[in-house]
Amino acid sequence: MCGIVGIWNLDDCPIDRSELDKFTDSLSHRGPDGRGIYLDPNVTLGLGHRRLSILDLTPKGQQPMSYANGRYWITYNGEIYNFLELREELRGLGHKFKSNSDTEVILAAYIQWGEACQLKFNGMWAFAIWDAQERVLFLSRDRFGVKPLHYLYNGKQFIFASEMKSFLSLEKLQPSFDKQMVAFALTNPSLIEGTEYSLLKGIKRLNGGCFIILKPGHKPLIKRWWDTVDHLELNIGN
Repeated sequence: MCGIVGIWNLDDCPIDRSELDKFTDSLSHRGPDGRGIYLDPNVTLGLGHRRLSILDLTPKGQQPMSYANGRYWITYNGEIYNFLELREELRGLGHKFKSNSDTEVILAAYIQWGEACQLKFNGMWAFAIWDAQERVLFLSRDRFGVKPLHYLYNGKQFIFASEMKSFLSLEKLQPSFDKQMVAFALTNPSLIEGTEYSLLKGIKRLNGGCFIILKPGHKPLIKRWWDTVDHLELNIGN
């Protein structure tokens, strides 16, 4: 597993590099093999990644990873099982690859198919893709929420991380416990993961099968991209 984080200061306050470093390294237990930081030079946005090296152990597999001459950036946790087949399909459509990672395939698939790329993936994931040209942030979670993804939006900032406790490393944020949700978790431990709420006030969970699109001047748009009932294959015999 890897760890992903991101901060977008929507009020145009500069990203505190030391804060982003600390935020990223709060997930060092998820990614002991490497780390990476990306700061957009034109927008107050930063991405962080802690790496557990599994596919493409070379520096070419490091994240955050860019594509299309630096227009797109991704921080990603997970595994796309059919990435080899998708890579060949994308090559046939004119895409070129520098690494042997599934990370780069996700980026190319997003460029090729947009939101519909999620339906192409067979795997488990939580990722954020930043389009530096259009200034659009796209976050996705796999069908059944195998890989975790938490976020906070307060109008001034949009912040996300693999784990809820990572937000505790942000001194300026200082989130407090939501007593009602703590009580709910204690009495309904099997149900808490199915809600959008967490134990910390203001910190929400992106549910499995959902994605978020965030643009400047707009609130986060959350949509469900997967519903198992809608994708059941009926086997009707004679």
